Amino acid sequence: MRAKLFSLFLWLAIIAAATWFGGTLYQMLVIVPMWAASPPESVREFFTQTRYNETIWNFFGPPFMIARSLPLVLAIIFGWHLRPQRTWLLIAVLVKAFGIAFTLFYIYPINEVLFLNAGGNHSPEEVRQLVDKWVLSDRIRFVVGTIGFISLLRALSLPIERQRRHSAP
Repeated sequence: MRAKLFSLFLWLAIIAAATWFGGTLYQMLVIVPMWAASPPESVREFFTQTRYNETIWNFFGPPFMIARSLPLVLAIIFGWHLRPQRTWLLIAVLVKAFGIAFTLFYIYPINEVLFLNAGGNHSPEEVRQLVDKWVLSDRIRFVVGTIGFISLLRALSLPIERQRRHSAP
């Protein structure tokens, strides 16, 4: 039963990571160029004239950070006894923890200025610098998150060793 639960939660963690990966890639290639094209004008126009802040919260916000993390935590709990998988799951957990902390403490303060306040009262140069900082930070987060995703796929690719039951002679 433990192996089945491990497999279930590992698959759910992979699906959650794949969803994050695809959504982030789409955002990087399609959405970010719209608002980062020529700051500060593009920032002000995009964030005041779209409903982006409503939808982004629904995909990348804290409730979904938790929802995407829970299967990973449960996979490592149920698969702790599996040494080869444990190593790859620990990498994925560390990456996930870094990604969440980095997002909450570094990227969200930039989001406050750019996304929620459309640049606010910041000078055009400050807005341009914040856009550059945000884009670089997002790329770093994507690369690190991709390492976690690949770690989950590696854990999936390894055979699950069945625990042997010792029978009395």
